[in-house]
Amino acid sequence: MVNHAKAAFFDAQVDAPWAAMDYGEAERPKLERLLRESELGPGQRVLEPGCGTGRLTEVLAGVVGDGGLVLALDISPAMVKACARRVARWPQVRTLCTALEDLREPPDSFDRVICHQVFPHFDDQLAALRRMTGMLRPGGVLVVAHFINSHEINDTHRKAGTVVEGDLLPPPETMRRMVTEAGLVLEWQADDGLGYFLKARRLGDGCCLNDPSFGR
Repeated sequence: MVNHAKAAFFDAQVDAPWAAMDYGEAERPKLERLLRESELGPGQRVLEPGCGTGRLTEVLAGVVGDGGLVLALDISPAMVKACARRVARWPQVRTLCTALEDLREPPDSFDRVICHQVFPHFDDQLAALRRMTGMLRPGGVLVVAHFINSHEINDTHRKAGTVVEGDLLPPPETMRRMVTEAGLVLEWQADDGLGYFLKARRLGDGCCLNDPSFGR
């Protein structure tokens, strides 16, 4: 169900530099890590909840190519409209104004789920993880990424004095527990100068810890 207070908050942020500006040189190594460690490639189907204005969406579209799909969704109508304008030249992108919890996609629909700058904003983070896991195919990868570290994220939200002031990234131990409870295997977490990054994989048919292609 859409949190309308949060949707209104992000509607008002659609033209803010953090939401609207293209990636710059300072963000290049952060973006490169996201793309590399997500194991993104041509032909993949990618779910991007919390797409915002589509800054990352168009990058993902370029990686998956014409044979792939990026399903970009957000609860903010203004953000989705901005995203749709930004990716209009990419036929492999679908945009939806909906909450992750309301998304109706079949199980095992996606090769990758990329949560960029959105995970703290899920009202029920464990439920969101379980929902995303169910839409991942066996062997698929889920990523939680921010281009600033967890301390900066949480400090910014706490000081916001708005509907997002309680939207925090959990500590590493809590993230590990939730990822496991959701049915994923945590491969690694980083919280450093390139920001926050978590990578987890859904195990299942055809994916085994003894497979040399598994993991980093």
